[in-house]
Amino acid sequence: MTKPAPRQSHLAAIHCAQKALGLSADDAAALKLHVTGKASAADMSAAQRQQYLAHLSGLQKKTGDHKPAHAYQRPALHRSIDDVQDARWHKARCLWAALAKAGVVRIDSDDALSTWVKRQTKVASWRFLNTHQINNLVIEPLKKWCGEKGVDIDATPEVNP
Repeated sequence: MTKPAPRQSHLAAIHCAQKALGLSADDAAALKLHVTGKASAADMSAAQRQQYLAHLSGLQKKTGDHKPAHAYQRPALHRSIDDVQDARWHKARCLWAALAKAGVVRIDSDDALSTWVKRQTKVASWRFLNTHQINNLVIEPLKKWCGEKGVDIDATPEVNP
């Protein structure tokens, strides 16, 4: 078994230390530039990489095992349990199903509607929408879309929540 080259070991250690500190790519590049004068670890000499690793090690000792407050969390696209009882969600879901049955939208699912709602409203989840947003940015545009495509909204299919 061969031993990895020191350069590769340094680069891997730098990457792991940056990840442990929760540094974004921009923050890491700014820190590298501040400490070594180079924005990329690949461009650093062996001495600069060791200097940067020592700096990261010092930062890790200062922060301890605490996770950074700004750690990224992926936003959920799924509906909460409370949305199942929301009559407005059910109405939007029925309109979406009618559009799917008419062939206007390809995917007839909660996830597809949630993604469309997120794109329309710029809000991560249905539960964060207020009444105005639900009515004016979701329900009414769906009704208008049905009207434009000739979909009969009086005969919308029932959708099981």
